[in-house]
Amino acid sequence: MNTPKPSTDLTARLAMLALVSVLTICADAPVSAKPGQAGTAAVDRVGFPREYRASLKLLSISVKDEEPSVMTAYGNDLATSITTSTQLPYPYGTVIAMEFAHGVRDGEKQLMHDTSGTALRADVARIDVMRRERGYGEVYGENRAGEWECASYRPDGSTLVSPENGGACAACHRKAGVERDFVYRLRIPPK
Repeated sequence: MNTPKPSTDLTARLAMLALVSVLTICADAPVSAKPGQAGTAAVDRVGFPREYRASLKLLSISVKDEEPSVMTAYGNDLATSITTSTQLPYPYGTVIAMEFAHGVRDGEKQLMHDTSGTALRADVARIDVMRRERGYGEVYGENRAGEWECASYRPDGSTLVSPENGGACAACHRKAGVERDFVYRLRIPPK
């Protein structure tokens, strides 16, 4: 009869627990890999907020003439906690998502609205997401816009622009200025 020694069994269990602990800690830690760095895979530190229309709060709606014409901004509770510029910067953990959708147009190519005056949306072209965390944005170098990282996603959640390649997005948000914590605030839609 081959029964393991109690000390060997205990040692194996402790080793397994230590391995599980390390894997759990590593799974929660953001991994920052430089683009093209061999042997590493870049982890999406921004993240696509699935069900963003239901899980995030409406911040604003804006309409422009060219397509996609209806831009709808959503934010998590941390984003919506900021109501005046004196409360800036946004807290770490803030997530802001901007949905770019084509507008529903009538036979004369005029944008249609619902009964409350909100522009009607057709198909979504993309969703741009910003996340603010301590130390974020360093990968953007001179285009850095505070501690934000940016990414762009297709409606199915697949990546259009990965966070490490979001420097052009950050460069644009630099124009919003440090006094706005690099975030453009759009008009709040009527209720």
